[in-house]
Amino acid sequence: MLFDQVTVVGGGLAGSECAIQLADRGFAVKLREMRPQVSSPAHHTDHLAELVCSNSFKSTRPDSAAGLLKAELERMGSVLLDCAHRAAVPAGGALAVDRVKFSELVEAEVAARPNIEVVHGEVTQIPEGTWSLPRRCVHRR
Repeated sequence: MLFDQVTVVGGGLAGSECAIQLADRGFAVKLREMRPQVSSPAHHTDHLAELVCSNSFKSTRPDSAAGLLKAELERMGSVLLDCAHRAAVPAGGALAVDRVKFSELVEAEVAARPNIEVVHGEVTQIPEGTWSLPRRCVHRR
């Protein structure tokens, strides 16, 4: 293996999925999450993958962009999409979730992988070694 450990900065949707996918492929992962030590006005919990902008993953219709993306994610084995389906609430043609249940399911998936170490605290500089910085959802009021 080229490296001993991968550091993923951010325990949101992308960071949590990234950490899980890497762990499932045999990598040791350090998942860095700033909360609960540091929070933002958008966050209300210290959970991983907290949905702050909406509880909807939008349309499930395969002829929509959002639905097509979900179909592709399912084919690729997205663990977070599986969590969303298990936390789903009625929402017509959309995939909406119970936010608390969704975060709890994601945290359980992360915890079930012994090769993921969650480290709480703000990252103020790029960590040494190999890392991934997922894009953040910017919450605007």
